[in-house]
Amino acid sequence: MTDRREFLKYAGTAVMAALTPSLVMAGRRTLPTRRVPGTDERLSVVGLGQSRAFRDKDVESSKILLKTFFEHGGGYVDCRDSMYHVASVSKSLGENDSAFIGSYFNGGSPVESEASARRLSAIRGAQSVDLMQTVPEDGVPNWNVFRRWKDEGLTRFIGLARHNSSYYDAMMKVMATGTMDFVQVNLSMLETEAEDRLLPMALDKGVAVAINRPFINGRYFSIVKGHSLPAWAIEFDCTSWAQFSIKYILSHPAVTCVLTETANPDHLLDNLGGGIGRLPDAKTRKRMRQFVQDMV
Repeated sequence: MTDRREFLKYAGTAVMAALTPSLVMAGRRTLPTRRVPGTDERLSVVGLGQSRAFRDKDVESSKILLKTFFEHGGGYVDCRDSMYHVASVSKSLGENDSAFIGSYFNGGSPVESEASARRLSAIRGAQSVDLMQTVPEDGVPNWNVFRRWKDEGLTRFIGLARHNSSYYDAMMKVMATGTMDFVQVNLSMLETEAEDRLLPMALDKGVAVAINRPFINGRYFSIVKGHSLPAWAIEFDCTSWAQFSIKYILSHPAVTCVLTETANPDHLLDNLGGGIGRLPDAKTRKRMRQFVQDMV
């Protein structure tokens, strides 16, 4: 598997120049936002996933990453095992209000999960957490508990998260109840199953959609390695392969935010560039998908 660092060794000077932060974020442009359906709240279209810096509780690296993210309009940080760490670092940067923390409560008892939510709220000095989410295996049988927590003000939003299409049916059953605020699923040009059924339903039901695995855990870069970015990518302000994937995802009307994972500030800036500028239309999306699928 090729990660982005290895990919860049082979990408050539033209791509390296395109990835230069001063070019990607020319004029320090900030990310656009999209509305959380049914609310007045807005989220930046590119978010941060489970960065290694967060998992390792690396305070200095996390500060650099989060400072860069917030300076360019970022908001949504998805935290599985590092929510207290991210909350603490964000607060130390004076960015408590900027951070929208997607927290997870999997396994254990509802009492333990509730205590975790109250601890997170206390760190942030807030009355409730932003988003409580869990996997379908825990969330479906305990969905009424999640609904109660939202009704009681422990959390503002509730949702389910997974990265495999085998879970889509279970997630859609909960979505059909009209009580889900967020759903997080995988989507890329090589993992398109969500586009067939789940995303149209989310759009219809007014559910916010966060996308994970935009680079398929690095496999995407191993596929595009050695291939030149098509000249027509400039038509939608795309200057790198990372942005090519992110812009494909964001061009779907159901998507609220795409979550990217990196501990490298330069890679983060490249990812943020994928949320800025024009996006491909429906015809171009098909062309992009075919272009990448032909490489496999």
